[in-house]
Amino acid sequence: MSAFEDIQEKIKSSWANITGELRKKVFGSNNENIDLLVDTFYKLEPPQRNAVIGGGIAVLGLVVFSFLALYFSQINALNRDLNRRFDALYEIKELKADYLREDKRFQNLSDALGGAGSVRIKPYFEKIANEQGVQISDISESRAPLPADNPLGAKFQEVKADVRLSKISIPRLLNFIVEIEKGEGFVRVQDIDIRAVGTKLFFEVTLKARGLAPAG
Repeated sequence: MSAFEDIQEKIKSSWANITGELRKKVFGSNNENIDLLVDTFYKLEPPQRNAVIGGGIAVLGLVVFSFLALYFSQINALNRDLNRRFDALYEIKELKADYLREDKRFQNLSDALGGAGSVRIKPYFEKIANEQGVQISDISESRAPLPADNPLGAKFQEVKADVRLSKISIPRLLNFIVEIEKGEGFVRVQDIDIRAVGTKLFFEVTLKARGLAPAG
């Protein structure tokens, strides 16, 4: 016999002893208390018997009413608990649907950025500069991880580029920036430093741009 079964047997034995002692105290060893109660009842006068019967019925009714009240109270509590659980389940389903929609949007964005991340910054700027007739005197590139709280950080890293443009007019500079940002590279210009070079028509410009590239 296992220790758990041994404990169960001890509990059952103790419970049997307790209920046995309680039964003896209430009913007597040979139910003599019941016999005494019945004998006492029949010795009463009819009006006293009626009063005892009425009191017994009242007590019984009160006990039955108490049990019914407790039963329906528990039923109502169970219904309220079930309603709360169904509401919580419905809310979880709604949240799951929202999560799946947002996750789909995130995957679509990741796929789009993944395609853009294959674009190399330096050739990308040089290609647009040639198309726009812009002269690039220098370009440098650096990479860094995205912030830890950025959901794209697991797949992408940030690419920064410093680009110097020589002898460029303001209209051509604006066209160059527009072409950079609307192209397939998802590159955005963050800062511009413009300096005059002896004439009011042409300037030396330094652009600071950023984009995304696959991590790794």
